[in-house]
Amino acid sequence: MRDAEVYITVNGERRFFRRDRLTGHIAIAVVGVLCAAAVVFGVGMASAKYHLADVGGWLSSTKKGELVHVNGLSGKVDGKVTLSGSTGHPMKVIQQGGVVLIVDEVTGVVSRVDPAHLNVVQGATYRSAAGMQVVSGSGSAYALDQQKGSVQRLDPMTLATIGGPLSLTGPLGASAIDAASVLWVPVPADGQAAPVRAGQAARPIGIGQAGDDLALTIAAGSAVITDFTAAQAVILGAGGTQAKVRLPSSVARAAKGTVLAPASTDGQLVPLLAGGQLIVLNSGNGSLSSVALKLPPHHKLAAPQALGQRVYIPDQSAGSLLVYDSANNRMEQQVPVTGHPGQLDAFVKDGLLWVNGPDSAKAVVVDGSGGHKPIQKYSPDVPGSQNNPIPKVGTPGGDRGKPRPGGGGSHPRLPAPPKLPPVTHKPDPPKVTPPNPPTDLRATPQPDGTIKVDFQPGGGGKTTGYKLLMPVGLTADPQQIDANGPNYTFTVSGGTCGDSYRFAVAAMYQNQDHASEIDSGYTPETMSCTGPDAPGGVTGTATQQGARVNWQAPPDSGATQVTYEVQVTGPKQASNNGTATSVTFSQISKNGTYTIQVTARNPAGSKTASRTVSLVGPTATYGIHNGGNTVDESYIYSQADADSAKVETIVNANSQSVQVKCQKMGAQYDHPNGKAAFSGKLYDYLTHGGHTGYMIGYLPDTPHSPWQELAGPTIWEC
Repeated sequence: MRDAEVYITVNGERRFFRRDRLTGHIAIAVVGVLCAAAVVFGVGMASAKYHLADVGGWLSSTKKGELVHVNGLSGKVDGKVTLSGSTGHPMKVIQQGGVVLIVDEVTGVVSRVDPAHLNVVQGATYRSAAGMQVVSGSGSAYALDQQKGSVQRLDPMTLATIGGPLSLTGPLGASAIDAASVLWVPVPADGQAAPVRAGQAARPIGIGQAGDDLALTIAAGSAVITDFTAAQAVILGAGGTQAKVRLPSSVARAAKGTVLAPASTDGQLVPLLAGGQLIVLNSGNGSLSSVALKLPPHHKLAAPQALGQRVYIPDQSAGSLLVYDSANNRMEQQVPVTGHPGQLDAFVKDGLLWVNGPDSAKAVVVDGSGGHKPIQKYSPDVPGSQNNPIPKVGTPGGDRGKPRPGGGGSHPRLPAPPKLPPVTHKPDPPKVTPPNPPTDLRATPQPDGTIKVDFQPGGGGKTTGYKLLMPVGLTADPQQIDANGPNYTFTVSGGTCGDSYRFAVAAMYQNQDHASEIDSGYTPETMSCTGPDAPGGVTGTATQQGARVNWQAPPDSGATQVTYEVQVTGPKQASNNGTATSVTFSQISKNGTYTIQVTARNPAGSKTASRTVSLVGPTATYGIHNGGNTVDESYIYSQADADSAKVETIVNANSQSVQVKCQKMGAQYDHPNGKAAFSGKLYDYLTHGGHTGYMIGYLPDTPHSPWQELAGPTIWEC
């Protein structure tokens, strides 16, 4: 087949498409057959039904071309599905809610599993369609052509197409659906994340610059976009950007593709692995910690996974899991998976970590407490296996139920390098058995501008205590930690928010006739502050000076150089940056509903508070002038038009006053005297004698001249 062509099998018929027509047709063809498959399932597929564990996961076996279902609580296989023609082929499993799809990455066959009957129905076959992604979850489903930038909404039950495809700037990053059924699509070419709601593209969220390297993680149901180029994580929510967190500059300096992030996490912790540095972002509060891990050199590692208080790193060179206990800041014993080199697929589902060796008979399931159970995928007696085959019955609709196999950007913007401790001594050859260097150094910035540095003793020879090696100008408390601890934590103060620092810990010992020390390696770089909390108590008030916005400063704002960005949108727009906790916008003087966003920002990150308010300008009392003599009449109209109905007639108006609420441009008024000074379109909306309506603007003695112009912000526009 020519590279430029793609064929799709639909109801047994192969149809050819040119590659440039793939985007529009592939989604339709794929979901059209999946829809037919769903119909087949619903018409008496097989009389035998099987009950699979509610807490379980589907794992692929490349060697046998099988998909097995494993009970997550026991680690036992309780069901098996054979994929005809897929033996030896790598497969991708998509399991969200009740939808289970399998993609044969060699033949391009997309299949759907019927768990009740342990059967597979073909979805579609396509070739040369690199970059196709199907996502489902939270009651929504989409098919994406990542290369061309096409996004097609699907019916999550029938998988039929809904509406036409959306077009974004390709290539797209790996996409996913959050808990609110919003599809988030990284668009690196534009430096944006594109939200799609119910098949409609919403306003894209700016993440970084065009060409930045972006990755998406769904953490506890919310989207987190990591910009590896700018070393920044953006936590997204229903209102757009909720928080921005600056990451260590080592993330920006790492080669493209070497920083590892998970596609999803059950909880709010998002682990990132940059070389030997493990960076853990709490997407709930925006806090950040980083630790230098002693990892096996030159091993091929996969994206870290967070479960409970532990972070698990698949070691594909050893066929095992590296385990870091974040609560106790120590590495734990490795968890064996396959025991030999090979691909490891890891994901968190139903509060369990699943790690599968697709090329192996082995896998493992880990619970939230760190306990694990080995999985033997080639169990011979489970339903669907050779010893316990699925009963063969007639298939409605002919042979449709039988599977048919088918024949960057700009240069990174590097932050300033971190500050290092000074070299205080030369290596001292030991004359006794020295202690080992301290291990598991972790530096964590605190909201008050301090940094906590904790570590674990390295063992070895006898030590007399530990001291912190730190950059000039910083202070550690305590100055020294006893050999027996028990709390191996220093608190560092004196840093500048925005500067990065690295630390080392020295294990001191008596080297026969003199004191000596053994130094650890450096911590990952850490800033001396955290991103601020969102401002509190945001209010908006209409005043005669304009729209006044007030808010409360987050805790420790004075110690961490917090500034505020205020954006007001509605009938009028305004923005401001500063350090004060209030601002008045004189350019906003029109009644209406406004959205106020106040972002607290410092060099470590930002968080935004948002509030929608109704602003109505204040009422003020003004006398009437230009009303003629004592017997002349002045009028209040029902509309801003002198030809509309009269609400009230006022005699001797110059002796009276009115309560002006707002002003409005209306119909042109020309005075009978023909003078331009008494002609115009501005009307005051006011109250007099229990009557409310509009009066031509030259009558109320308002403080603005000429009267034909709006008097905002003193008097607001209606």
